[in-house]
Amino acid sequence: MLQWRLTSTLVRQLSTRPVVESNKNVPKPFKLEEGKTYKWCTCGQSGIQPMCDGSHRKSGFVPLKFTAEKTETALLCCCKNTSNPPYCDMSHFKVIRGNIMKSFVAPKVATPADKPIVAARLPTYQKLEGMKTYMWCSCGASKTQPFCDNSHTCSTMKPLAFTPEKTKPRWLCQCKQTQDPPYCDGTHLDVEVQTAVEGQPL
Repeated sequence: MLQWRLTSTLVRQLSTRPVVESNKNVPKPFKLEEGKTYKWCTCGQSGIQPMCDGSHRKSGFVPLKFTAEKTETALLCCCKNTSNPPYCDMSHFKVIRGNIMKSFVAPKVATPADKPIVAARLPTYQKLEGMKTYMWCSCGASKTQPFCDNSHTCSTMKPLAFTPEKTKPRWLCQCKQTQDPPYCDGTHLDVEVQTAVEGQPL
């Protein structure tokens, strides 16, 4: 198992999104040594991808520390959209497709009050405590994403109360389009979400 290290800085990142240049979306083969600890870049700004070079300072991100279980050459994610960090899960294909389609699909500007607002186009990684109840924002209007701050004004959208069984970090949805709330299900990789205007409904 990877040894995750989450700090309060990472918890506070909320709607901050990694910056990835279009020519750096593809994964990179990287030789890992058993028992050695590495720092994987989460912000996308490092000049020595996929590892951290300290460029994340003041960005709201912190690198992900992990210890290799065995000596191998592994494909490490560079698009920063993987659901299995730091390893590539092929999410870069959706990112590349989205970048191509973005030039053909105009962002939608919709304002129906009964639709959730896209708070951010990427999920946020949160350390959740087992048996503690959280209130996940479903309307997208909260300023303390992904959790509710009572900003919701529409009677059809209420915060979702959930209680994790175990203490562990999870990706929580911020685009508000997930079919498995409050958890991210990858819907944010759809072109419609990636081209959405943050702060507006789809």
